Amino acid sequence: MKILKTFVIVLSLAVMVAGCGGAPAPAQPAAAPAAASSGGLVEDYPDALSVRNQLAFGTLRLEGTANAVTAAEAAKLAPLWQALKTLAASSTSATEEVIAVQNQISAAMTPAQISAIAGLKLTNAMLQAYYVEIGVSVASTPEPGVTPQSGSLKDLPPEQREAAKATAQAQGTPVGGGSSSAKKDALLDNVILLLTNRAK
Repeated sequence: MKILKTFVIVLSLAVMVAGCGGAPAPAQPAAAPAAASSGGLVEDYPDALSVRNQLAFGTLRLEGTANAVTAAEAAKLAPLWQALKTLAASSTSATEEVIAVQNQISAAMTPAQISAIAGLKLTNAMLQAYYVEIGVSVASTPEPGVTPQSGSLKDLPPEQREAAKATAQAQGTPVGGGSSSAKKDALLDNVILLLTNRAK
């Protein structure tokens, strides 16, 4: 009886070890082209936006078309955009994390939406015009009476920078805005606002 138990245990272990070996893992393909991971969006045309900005600005530009984001799609996309905004704002986020969420956003959109965004050939100039339109940036001609943000103000910690802006505004001196961070935040905020409102 003891020999039978030992035999069964040894046989069970042998089967488990053989099962764990499995088939060899297939070789990993070479790095996929950027177009495959981003769902077909590329940055290889003149003045092209980054894939992330193409997704964000493109989502806004799809409004009023047959490819506009639906309520069901918005419910999936809104948390992904919120996660992307959080990761992009963090100094400890790895680039791979940001790209992974960006790829999830691409995958959550329909092929027709990605194709429509790719067809728009969105450029930095188009995005800059959008920033002017929404009031985040001004045209390249400075406004009279507006004090441009100095380099020293940009180098201050956020709390001190906000305090300096508040002091300047309290003294009646408008402080020029349009920093890259404010623009990026405005774009992501507008996409998140659109999606959260649509998902309701």
